Amino acid sequence: MTTSQSDERAAGAPAAPSASGHEPRFARVPRHRRGYAVGQVDAFLARALGTHLTAEQVRRAGFDLRLGGYDVEAVDAELDRLEDIAAGEERDQARTALGERKFVGDVTSQAQVLRARLARPHGDRFARGSFLAHAYDVEQVDELCDLVAEYFDGSAPLTVDQLRSAVFRTRRGGRGYSEDAVDRFLDRVVAIIGRVGA
Repeated sequence: MTTSQSDERAAGAPAAPSASGHEPRFARVPRHRRGYAVGQVDAFLARALGTHLTAEQVRRAGFDLRLGGYDVEAVDAELDRLEDIAAGEERDQARTALGERKFVGDVTSQAQVLRARLARPHGDRFARGSFLAHAYDVEQVDELCDLVAEYFDGSAPLTVDQLRSAVFRTRRGGRGYSEDAVDRFLDRVVAIIGRVGA
């Protein structure tokens, strides 16, 4: 994805209007810092207002970084809010369509699939990163996975915000877990917690 020339010219102007000509949706970072590409964020939010997006679609939204772009934390907070709303709507629709008993059974079945992966020993829960690619620190990921396992076992609380805020040290290639594999797994855990309503 690319940013329009008008966005690049406007970079670093916190009070500048958005591409729509209205007041900007979020604060802009200083021109020497990177934030989310303004045009991409505005386009995504316009789409979110115009059509129904699933929680997964919101969760997978991504934007390029541009000098003078939108403040990352502010945009991420709005995406979290939109995802929570979508997840709540999907949960209510599923309960109505399936009935409470079948709904609970469906969520439990999905959780059991993910819990089975967590039964693997530390260091062997996910594929390793490819040669020279960025990967996640194995020990830190396994620590978070232990917490997820405790949540599935009913012995510890866990919230979506805890998963969203998780940060792992970067490793190279086979020294760490594949970022894609870990991210996909955590996305599925977030989806389950969202369906439960925690």
